[in-house]
Amino acid sequence: MSAERYVRLYPRAWRERYGDELEAVLETAGIGARSRIDLLRGAVDAHLHPDTPSPLPVVAALSASAFAVAHAIALGTEPVPTEWPGYLEAALPLIIASVLALIPAVIGLWLKLGDADGALGRFGVILAVVGYGAWLVALLAAATRVAYGPLTAAAATVAMVGTAALGVALVGRSRLLLGALLGAAALAGVAPPALGWPAFAAAWTAVAVVVVADFVAASDGRGGQRVA
Repeated sequence: MSAERYVRLYPRAWRERYGDELEAVLETAGIGARSRIDLLRGAVDAHLHPDTPSPLPVVAALSASAFAVAHAIALGTEPVPTEWPGYLEAALPLIIASVLALIPAVIGLWLKLGDADGALGRFGVILAVVGYGAWLVALLAAATRVAYGPLTAAAATVAMVGTAALGVALVGRSRLLLGALLGAAALAGVAPPALGWPAFAAAWTAVAVVVVADFVAASDGRGGQRVA
């Protein structure tokens, strides 16, 4: 593979900034086996940690918190505790939407760790994505009138363990508030429903506020750099 083809593996913004320089270096120094591995790893890292943060995790966090709040309100306004199958009509579509949005949201939170994600960060995001994915499948099955029970609870528990691990990893990287909020969300996710759902919604709403603040601060910083 030529130097130009390796450079094309990188994101467009990265290529516009560094592509010509990297291509010139590769053409001068040549591309050995070790260089090929480094180039591929660098391309993956550039896609995972772009200079310009994607708004997708922000939108995902906001959507997840909004649907979680709506779900908690729907349950709280029921005259009696929701039972099967009334849960379907009352709130199940809302929690399905929330869990769906939580998958890209937790990936976005993991990306905040950057190259210092560590084993705990990687373990947390993998477990969280697998857990939320399994939880989503279980909820979609429930929407087709399949029994809502142990499988759903097990999937949600896996998701909460992953969320808690990711929170601890963030605390270890000095993101104390964000890590603590994820820990609170994880605890709420395994709490009794009457208390757990409102607390879960509140924790993810707070996470969304922090994520939005981070995105705005990063955008202002880039704007300042362009003016300078």
